Amino acid sequence: MVKEQFRETDVAKKISHICFGMKSAEQMRQQAHIQVVSKNLYSQDTSHTPLPYGVLDHRMGTSEKDRPCETCGKNLADCLGHYGYLDLEMPCFHVGYFKAIIGILQMICKTCSHIMLTKEEKLQFMDVLKRPGLAYLQKRGMKKKISDKCRKRTMCLNCSTLNGPVKKCGLLKILHEKYKTTKKVVDTVVSDFLNSFDIAIEHNKEVEGLLNRAQENLSPLVVLNLFRRIPAEDIPLLLMNPEAGKPADLILTRLLVPPLCIRPSVISDLKSGTNEDDLTMKLTEIIFLNDVIKKHRMSGAKTQMIMEDWDFLQLQCALYINSELSGIPLNMAPKKWTRGFVQRLKGKQGRFRGNLSGKRVDFSGRTVISPDPNLRIDEVAVPVHVAKILTYPEKVNKANLEMLRKLVRSGPEVHPGANFIQQRHTQMKRFLKYGNREKMAQELRFGDVVERHMIDGDIVLFNRQPSLHKLSIMAHIVSALWGFCVMYIGVV
Repeated sequence: MVKEQFRETDVAKKISHICFGMKSAEQMRQQAHIQVVSKNLYSQDTSHTPLPYGVLDHRMGTSEKDRPCETCGKNLADCLGHYGYLDLEMPCFHVGYFKAIIGILQMICKTCSHIMLTKEEKLQFMDVLKRPGLAYLQKRGMKKKISDKCRKRTMCLNCSTLNGPVKKCGLLKILHEKYKTTKKVVDTVVSDFLNSFDIAIEHNKEVEGLLNRAQENLSPLVVLNLFRRIPAEDIPLLLMNPEAGKPADLILTRLLVPPLCIRPSVISDLKSGTNEDDLTMKLTEIIFLNDVIKKHRMSGAKTQMIMEDWDFLQLQCALYINSELSGIPLNMAPKKWTRGFVQRLKGKQGRFRGNLSGKRVDFSGRTVISPDPNLRIDEVAVPVHVAKILTYPEKVNKANLEMLRKLVRSGPEVHPGANFIQQRHTQMKRFLKYGNREKMAQELRFGDVVERHMIDGDIVLFNRQPSLHKLSIMAHIVSALWGFCVMYIGVV
């Protein structure tokens, strides 16, 4: 098909803006087709079929050519896939939002969830935030000002409770240093707390040295309850848009299970089975840990055992998103490195740079070309070998009929020649290496498309590697076909 110039159609609606946000647990449930509950992938019988309500349930799409999707009935090429969801037995911190969670905890009271500002300060900041067209850098500056004011205040203005600094401690752990006594004047709340340990100190002197380091552990469950109680009028002051996502959505209580087409099962020839994707295996581990926690809670196991299971579940949820976490304890470190979602997106081989920006496209090639004193300033030299492969689709008309017949007779081996013919009414391409080229040349009709070799006078876009940005691309006329410097070229 001939490349045509892009022309914007008269559309009824135009996109005004794009808003990125967080999905709530309810939105995940609405988007999903099934709830995934089974940790086993396949049924135990000889048929080797995916288990219903398992991670490979074919209601989430298909990854096999001969098996249609059970939700929409389409095949592998047409089905976009459908989501599932799984409920976590205990809430977990989202590794991507961990910094944001600590930032919000530093701004709110750890008892009543109100923001640590006076009424006058709230009104003052709200007036600024309501201004239309507030720039991103201005919003960041405002957030820093609000955060600094909140962190300086130690007593909540709403419930008069003592608040201390909130810090990250280890891997996905948050501590609230509520009773830290660095000031000369000890608060009455702190003194009451310290006095409550008098009897314990009498029996064990070691407790006295540890009292100054008394801290409150903010588990995901505690943080989730705090975030749910944040008043609606305080959410804009946290620089969050309530329509795009509420603070409680920063904590994971439910995970989306992605469609099968992005995590296909590869049938292995060597072993009589399948190789499963990293995401699939990580999801089965998460479901398995869910079941373990549920069993331990029902059987009344020790709190320490449940807490260890919870920490492991939290780590697996973090590795599912980002598998390159640092600071994982040796006893919890994974034996095999896997690719998380972050690894699929970032870097040179990721989705953005590797697949979206750096796509392999038609009518482009990479070759050596050469500067030459005999060339005009708007000409570029291209090797014959590349000129035979890099074709230009030319539509047959009255003016070029005889020329294109001559090129079709030459075929793909001789330059200048042609590689393919696409007839006007059929979508099939005919390769000119085989068949009767003389007959094909005589049968050329107006409207047929001949993919001919690049010839002198063609206009190409070329760009010296490795600078692959739009500004370095220039249009030149193809001339003497030989060359030296490595360049990217493409037919206009």
